[in-house]
Amino acid sequence: MSSALTYPLPVLPCIPDDLEYIDSINALPHLMALMKNTLIRGLNRVHAYAPLVIVGHPALLPFLDYVRSLLAQLDVHLKEDATFFSSDALLVIATTEANPDTKIIRESIFSLTSLVSAWILDESKFCSSALCEGLAFGPMLVVIMQAQIRALTPTLLSPIISHLDLLELITASVKRISERSDITFLFPFVVSHHDRTTSAHWPKVPQFCLEMFPILLLNHPGCWQFAPYNPLTHEAQNLIAT
Repeated sequence: MSSALTYPLPVLPCIPDDLEYIDSINALPHLMALMKNTLIRGLNRVHAYAPLVIVGHPALLPFLDYVRSLLAQLDVHLKEDATFFSSDALLVIATTEANPDTKIIRESIFSLTSLVSAWILDESKFCSSALCEGLAFGPMLVVIMQAQIRALTPTLLSPIISHLDLLELITASVKRISERSDITFLFPFVVSHHDRTTSAHWPKVPQFCLEMFPILLLNHPGCWQFAPYNPLTHEAQNLIAT
């Protein structure tokens, strides 16, 4: 699983436009890039914190909760990508770079999740170097994501699906992700891992979630100190003091 990339992993290119007003065929790769970038930023934060939050650190358990929740969200995302591109309307491109095989990466995520779960049960066993080694899938994951985004051109999509049909698939995909995720982690995670300087229009958080946001944050109260942005103020957050 070698790659020329190293941590910190580069984020994917995106545009600042309001994607709701762009044809879904043109908007799809940018929508995907915005979500994938939150996950990439999460992996970068875990890698940066791994040598800092050591055994005995008061933030170790919240950090491990952050790591486990991030890995769970990443797994949901990769599974949903496969589901999305295996739909009947997109089946013709299911074997292209638009629908990459992430089986090996998901196996790495599963292995690391098991390790993190064991550390949560006995934090004295935590090993920062083992965590960093477990994140070795990150560079290859980004390479795959880069190729996927490049492949999703209007030239590829326009002959096989209409704007309205693709929009319907996107809406269904967002719903599935919400249903298969821990919502109390998902919404604060997306908000706190999105760089608003790249797009002020995303994410489109439902009004009821905005109203419940302070309560949602309490379900994983220690996690958000590790995020790159404050989920309430959107200000950039430095690494916490060790």
